[in-house]
Amino acid sequence: MHCGVMVTGYNQGDWPRLMAGDYDRPPAVPDAANMDDTLYMGELVEPLGFDSIWATEHYGSAYSMQPNPLQYLAYWAGRTSRVDVGTAVIVAPWWNPVRLASEISMLDILLRGRRLHLGIGRGISPHEYASLGYPIEQSHKYFYDVINAIRAADGAERFEFQGDVYNIPPTTIRPQARHKGELTRDIKVAFTTEASARMAAENGLGQMFVAGDNVKEMTDKVRRFNSIRKELGLPPDQPTTLLWMYCAETEEEAEEGWTYFHNQLTAAQHHYFEWNNPGYEGIHGYEEYLTRQRADVGTADASFAARRATQPIGTPEMIIERIKAMQRSISAEKLVIHMFYGGMPRDKAEKSLRLFAKEVLPEVQAMPTPINTRSLG
Repeated sequence: MHCGVMVTGYNQGDWPRLMAGDYDRPPAVPDAANMDDTLYMGELVEPLGFDSIWATEHYGSAYSMQPNPLQYLAYWAGRTSRVDVGTAVIVAPWWNPVRLASEISMLDILLRGRRLHLGIGRGISPHEYASLGYPIEQSHKYFYDVINAIRAADGAERFEFQGDVYNIPPTTIRPQARHKGELTRDIKVAFTTEASARMAAENGLGQMFVAGDNVKEMTDKVRRFNSIRKELGLPPDQPTTLLWMYCAETEEEAEEGWTYFHNQLTAAQHHYFEWNNPGYEGIHGYEEYLTRQRADVGTADASFAARRATQPIGTPEMIIERIKAMQRSISAEKLVIHMFYGGMPRDKAEKSLRLFAKEVLPEVQAMPTPINTRSLG
């Protein structure tokens, strides 16, 4: 199994200030200091033997301070010589398609033969849409216009595109990519609803998700998605899965990882549903988020208990068995671990990552990734 690492920065301690609207003072710990720690952790990924470095895209808050994943991955392309890179995710509606196609092509050049694994999403936060000037209620139109435009550009000497939002006159992407015609062949997308799953399948896209549901729900999602693909005459898809990792020598020490994981869930709740968010009322296509906006992130509820069965937080032996179970349940093809989050001190994150690399990573990379019967439509 391919095993990558998400390298993204957070300023977890700044949330009380943001939630109080106290903008008359800066963060207690500067963002630059947090990012310096993140860069330090990123430097460990290739020497420790992982397969890829991944980045995401967010704006405006202390959650995942990663404004342009392609810019960030270009940095890692220059800092490394072996690992691939991946996006989880580029938020397509926030990009002009010609500019996105051009930056993807340039990154492919900078990787000198290594590969870019493309994960693309639609975006959730109203405050991010508002600050960037894109209409959230038209996110589906923007999303599929951008997806289909970069596909039209991939491999073409000259292309044009007419969509619901963008009308692109004949133009050319330069520099032309090393893997021209292959860059958009296996795009994975993040989605949650049945309607979004059907649209993704109809557009020939694969599945990427952050494993937050219980095992049965995740298994059902993969099976439903592959059922739709089967209806369309498409082969079954194997998802790329993002998990939150904390590796410790004892179960008692590993329990601390669940505190960081809970902190991360709380930060996500703030970023997506509470901070600077006028709400989802009346926004077509975002109805399911109305209930999540009012959700309580607790450690004693059934949702958190279910996550304890899916996240690779524990001793090396526990983590190996959990990843094996995840592969059997959802036929995962690639695993991407978060390794530095939730206010975790850098020294503990480094200890955890090194232990995972020594005791778990060889087992994961040797793990077969079959398409299991329960994942078929």
